[in-house]
Amino acid sequence: MTKDDYLKLVEEVRLHDYLYFVQCAPRISDYEYDRLLEKLSHVEKEHPGWVLPTSPTQRISPALSKGFVQRAHVAPMLSLANTYSEEEIAAFIERVYKGLDRKDVDFYCELKMDGVAISLRYENGIFVRGLTRGDGKKGDDVTANLKTIAALPLQLMGSHPPEYLEVRGEVFMPHQAFQKNNEEKQALGEEPWANPRNAAAGSLKLLDSRIVHGRGLSLICYGIVEGYPFSIDTQHACHPLMEKLGLPVFHREQRALCRNVKEIMEFADVIHKQRTKMPFDIDGIVIKVDQLAFHDILGMTGKTPRFAVAYKFAPEQAVTRIEAITVQVGRSGILTPVAELQPVFLAGSTISRATLHNQDEIKRLDVRIGDFVVIEKGGDVIPKVVEVDLSQRKSGAPVWHMPKNCPICGTLVVHIPGEVAVRCPNRKGCGEQLIRRLVFFAGKGGMDIDHLGDKVVRQLVEKGLVKELADIYQLTEKDLSNLEGFKDKAISNLLDGIEASKHVPLTKFLVALGIKHVGEGIAELLAESFASVEALMELSEEALVQIPGIGPKIAESIATHFADPSHRDEVKALFRAGVLPTPPPKKMQHVFSGKTFVLTGTLSGYTRSEATELIRTRGGKVVGSVSASTDFVLAGAEAGSKLGKAQALGVRILSESEFSALL
Repeated sequence: MTKDDYLKLVEEVRLHDYLYFVQCAPRISDYEYDRLLEKLSHVEKEHPGWVLPTSPTQRISPALSKGFVQRAHVAPMLSLANTYSEEEIAAFIERVYKGLDRKDVDFYCELKMDGVAISLRYENGIFVRGLTRGDGKKGDDVTANLKTIAALPLQLMGSHPPEYLEVRGEVFMPHQAFQKNNEEKQALGEEPWANPRNAAAGSLKLLDSRIVHGRGLSLICYGIVEGYPFSIDTQHACHPLMEKLGLPVFHREQRALCRNVKEIMEFADVIHKQRTKMPFDIDGIVIKVDQLAFHDILGMTGKTPRFAVAYKFAPEQAVTRIEAITVQVGRSGILTPVAELQPVFLAGSTISRATLHNQDEIKRLDVRIGDFVVIEKGGDVIPKVVEVDLSQRKSGAPVWHMPKNCPICGTLVVHIPGEVAVRCPNRKGCGEQLIRRLVFFAGKGGMDIDHLGDKVVRQLVEKGLVKELADIYQLTEKDLSNLEGFKDKAISNLLDGIEASKHVPLTKFLVALGIKHVGEGIAELLAESFASVEALMELSEEALVQIPGIGPKIAESIATHFADPSHRDEVKALFRAGVLPTPPPKKMQHVFSGKTFVLTGTLSGYTRSEATELIRTRGGKVVGSVSASTDFVLAGAEAGSKLGKAQALGVRILSESEFSALL
């Protein structure tokens, strides 16, 4: 393959990224896309000198961030004032008319995303920087994390990109990703996020972009702050231009040009009816003066603009009756109360259950069996009880208390100091704990055992065929033939899946063990630091906290887990059963690791941004000035005074061809 062929392949994958993540109109199957991406990765391994920093394979930073640098916004990022009624919108419009001393004003309406505001900077078509809102004047530089978002183009489309472009947008977590992430958090014994906005905000603040990559974040762009060489007169002209450049924007039916309150409310009504069918959270619409020149005239008050407001929808609620309160037992033994509801339709689906979280939450709400309660979907996704209608409570309704004994095995429950939850301590003898632990162990994030789902696991436990994790690997054809619905093909498929799982990556094995707070990202850090579980089991908290990215809370959790003899025996039993997790491939130490570069002159094969990224991904850093501590100066055509200073200090100077060879 030639370099031209490689560049064409990069463009082909970029196009399919745009069609899938931005246009929602894929032209090829997921399988075909995966093969294309695999081919691109293979070519880049064969020719590391060709790798573009904007290649779709370069979305994940190979190293942890040491914290977020704060940078100034080119223009303030403002918060919108809120309105909640037609009358308040009419009052906003009157203020606009008065401020402009005219009434021939159009208003552009868009969705109000319930996410995290972000500012994106492109230079010569290349994404160079992304900042959070921060205090409105300065924001955190979260560039590495933003690069993991597939909807964000690392390079703008078109043969003549703008010299610079600054756009505003919103990072959000789609409902499907939110549900998946919360299921994983609960499986790890962690508190689930309250809503997708909290999940998106927390993910953007992570220091390891590899973990962010797995969170499934997405992005919408809604405004242009600065762009050269083009100029824009209206807000409604921004969207087609951004779409042409490959940036994700609202669909045409999700934005409207309106002239008065009546048209604005008609648009709001349409969006409100569609709200429950959208794959992401919105909490209203944004109303902006369409003519951008009027924005400067109207100005701002405090931290809110006078040219725009948000019209916020009231959360959708329903009233229903609590018929019972049941208790679920999780894989770590935590008991969770659940309200069994008289089925009620809410926000697009029928709700029959809602978590009550813990005893403290039940006490706070004063929830009792038989109560009529108001429920809503937290983040429009998770059903939750908001309040009790005390006026309808029957006299003498008893206060509900968490059971003193496990509802599954009857063991006396314990309340661990410092935790809200109560637990069943009977780890080995509680059937539900074993079932939940086995399901998690065999799941996609863990050992990934095909055909070993919840129903099969329940049968295996109920028939006494599996009493601990390692028993999975002792199952025979005869054992499985006793399961309901299991014929020759099903038996063969499950045994094949079990056998294949013996050689999962070490990262997956560590996740499968169910150590509290150890998800995929932390497991990757551990696997990179230690090639074996045996070595990890011997580490103290003090040693664990020395690993970059492992904090005191996680270190304590890992050390406590392996201090338990039953957990150590569990790992040894799995190894005796033939499980042999594969450690990650050793990372090759590159000649650039730990070295400092200065770039000067014009390079023919790389842009300055590309060269910088190639150095950084190989462990080096690029600075702006030459000093005695500089290791290399990469000199292109028409190199300036930096070259002369490097020669005077005896710094090694690289030509472009020498640089490519070292790559």
